[in-house]
Amino acid sequence: MIRLAREADWPAILEVHRAAFDPEDVPRIAAELHERTDLYVPELSFVAEEEGAVVGHVMNTWNQIEETGVRVLQLAPLGVLPARQRRGHGSELVRASLEAVRAAGEPLLLVEGDPAYYGRFGFVRADELGLLPPPEALHDWAFQVAVLDQAVALPQGRVVYSAPFRH
Repeated sequence: MIRLAREADWPAILEVHRAAFDPEDVPRIAAELHERTDLYVPELSFVAEEEGAVVGHVMNTWNQIEETGVRVLQLAPLGVLPARQRRGHGSELVRASLEAVRAAGEPLLLVEGDPAYYGRFGFVRADELGLLPPPEALHDWAFQVAVLDQAVALPQGRVVYSAPFRH
């Protein structure tokens, strides 16, 4: 089951990210984003629940375009407990994010990740559409965008990660 994250879920959410990722950076990023009311969007934070336990989490938070200051949403972090991976939880969390961001009227959603994984949800290389990766991006090819509203002109320029991603 996929549902909106609740405040009471946050200890479990941080445990998901600790278990899913080796470095402590991801749980730190999730916690810092959660604390930032200018970045965190509660209506765009979802958990995967199995047998009453939180087994996965995704959040969609604000970044901006360097030249213009236009705000854009990014899907990150996405984590699933290792013992619960490969059961569709991550895919359902991505789908929930795309649907909610589209319903919120946002024209795009960014992600930095494996193109083989995210490509099946409609993500394409962002730089090919004029959205350049932030300097902190590990690989240009991993920085991607899902265009959610074809009728809206996409912002152009270099994306600047919010502070939690830059530390």
